[in-house]
Amino acid sequence: MFDKIVITAANEAQAKGYRAMTRDDKRVVVIADPGGKRVGSLGATVNALRRIPSGGNVLVCHSGGDARRTPGYAAMGKAFVPMADGRSMFAHIVETMERLPLPDHGGLLVCSGDVLLTFDYASADLSRPGVTGVAYPDGPFQAQRHGVYIAAKGGRPYGCKTVTGFLQKPKVEKGRHLIDTGIMFIDWPTAEKMKALPVAGDIYEEFPKMLLEGFAPFNVNVMRKCEFFHIGSSRELLAQLGDGRTYVDSVNCSDLKLSGGNIVTNVPFGRFKSISLGRNECLTCLPLGKDEWYDLHYMLDDNFKTDGLWEKHDLGAKMKRVNHARLLSLRKEAAMSKPIRVERPLRIDLAGGWSDTPPICYDNGGAVLNVAVRLDGCRPVVAEVSRIPAKEVVVESVDLGERGVLSKMSDIYGEKDPHDWCALVKSALAVTGYRFAPTGLSIRIFADVPKGSGMGTSSILGAALVEALLKAAGKPHDPDTVARITLRLEQEMCTGGGWQDQLGALYPGVKLIETRKGRDQKFSVKRLPQKAEKEFARFLKDRGVLYFTGQKRMARNVLRGVLAFYATNPHGIAHAIVAALKRDAVASYRALCRGDWRGFSVALNSYWMNKKALDPGSTNPQVESIIARITPWTDAVSLAGAGGGGFLFAVAKSKAAKAKIEAVLAAAGNGGRCYRFDVDS
Repeated sequence: MFDKIVITAANEAQAKGYRAMTRDDKRVVVIADPGGKRVGSLGATVNALRRIPSGGNVLVCHSGGDARRTPGYAAMGKAFVPMADGRSMFAHIVETMERLPLPDHGGLLVCSGDVLLTFDYASADLSRPGVTGVAYPDGPFQAQRHGVYIAAKGGRPYGCKTVTGFLQKPKVEKGRHLIDTGIMFIDWPTAEKMKALPVAGDIYEEFPKMLLEGFAPFNVNVMRKCEFFHIGSSRELLAQLGDGRTYVDSVNCSDLKLSGGNIVTNVPFGRFKSISLGRNECLTCLPLGKDEWYDLHYMLDDNFKTDGLWEKHDLGAKMKRVNHARLLSLRKEAAMSKPIRVERPLRIDLAGGWSDTPPICYDNGGAVLNVAVRLDGCRPVVAEVSRIPAKEVVVESVDLGERGVLSKMSDIYGEKDPHDWCALVKSALAVTGYRFAPTGLSIRIFADVPKGSGMGTSSILGAALVEALLKAAGKPHDPDTVARITLRLEQEMCTGGGWQDQLGALYPGVKLIETRKGRDQKFSVKRLPQKAEKEFARFLKDRGVLYFTGQKRMARNVLRGVLAFYATNPHGIAHAIVAALKRDAVASYRALCRGDWRGFSVALNSYWMNKKALDPGSTNPQVESIIARITPWTDAVSLAGAGGGGFLFAVAKSKAAKAKIEAVLAAAGNGGRCYRFDVDS
């Protein structure tokens, strides 16, 4: 987690726009190049170092370009191009950079704001003194377009090495070369020295020369492979984010006639009755000043960087006049008019459950290991929200076959009955602060999971709906915010419950989630390293069994028993069990990091025993009968969630043993079935 995130900008006008687009993240500081002139990425880094206090982990994301080859987003900057999930490229860059294992002593991590990189983040070693770049081996085509490291010979081909040379776009025709990813980690002693440098130069050209001349130790971390997501031109934008034929974003015009090769962005309501574009014609609208608009028509392959079009349209001056508040308002209105669909996976709790439940987590802090999973290849929990003209909320539960209309504030903010099929929707509207506005909402919810499954379905459905409502309202909808609001939703519904269900589905993959004691539960989410997660996914494919027992149960009934036992705490037993549950979670995480399947199975069995010790209602004779049938072929078993029925998760002794377990369970009848599942990474 970064203590501070710096975005560099070419001038104060661009910086003002970046501040408007990042105002919800208090860690972000936008720093413009001094004097309104471009000073290069090294100059911008030095300028930033002089402006921020030293210490901790700081990300510097260089975003001072004009985006001339993607004019559809020149007003916003390429770092804020919306990705397929609606979040900006910048949000994805921060998320991926936070997966790098930064050293305890902290430092400055530098990256580019127009490139999204995918590699084995966990294997990076940034702990050496001085400066450490990140590179990967590739052929001459990429070498001719990027910086190239030359590393000391000898030792392993991958890992951290001393840099002996650095070339910029060398004219090579064969061989493998260490391609610069643009990521550079600078320790604080070196960063302090950099403050004395001139505010000028390129960090990927001048700085490597200085390092090779002895300014500071210079290393490169060589990764096995790396994938670049880069939008360098309008044609790449169309190919990467469009449907291959057109790309339309934030357009308030229902009558679009597009011939192919079209990019249409940022069109305000009422600007055009209809838009008709020929082959490869594109359009974006720039909000200038208080109420002026400039309609920029261009062709898909126009290059505003070299063909004089930037100057012809006087875009340098116009970009300084862009009213970013109006631009964001336009985009918010366009987003609100679109149907919003949120799909979420389920979660299997592998250890630590109950330690996340108030008041247990308030008194002790929590530690839970869980994994986000798809069932039969799908994310089975769905919430859809769209605006409708009528001042009412139309609610449909597809799996329950129910439909209703909420037309009064008392329908939403009155007392909730947990048995009411619409209680979850009413509570979600209440905790997100919904008010009947000039328009209403259509809400559609769906969970393709057996009721009482133990897979966190109700909390995850609540989280999905909260996320959809926040998106529809243009409010922050990061995982922590959604998780906290979902906790309030459960309190509103009077069902209780902890935080692990929603966090299990809001964060992908396998993760250890921990909190400290206290009523303000701040979540620390530690994702399993990428390599270990892939190995665990293969392990589950070969040996994991997920079986619905046919036994439905209400989690809140089990919850009452657990909390009553915890409150009385006879002889300190309940508190000791909670401590053991937390140890199970940490032990399971460490075992998975090592690929220690035996250790993981031991921790899973310990978790099941501790759950039953905390509440005997975690199991019943029917469940014990099912477990007894498959015991000869299992290494570990546990019931998902609170237990008492629902889904059973088992680890088979081998691939063949898994097939035997599934055959035995299929023959047992009793309304159960095995599900195909996989890790949602």
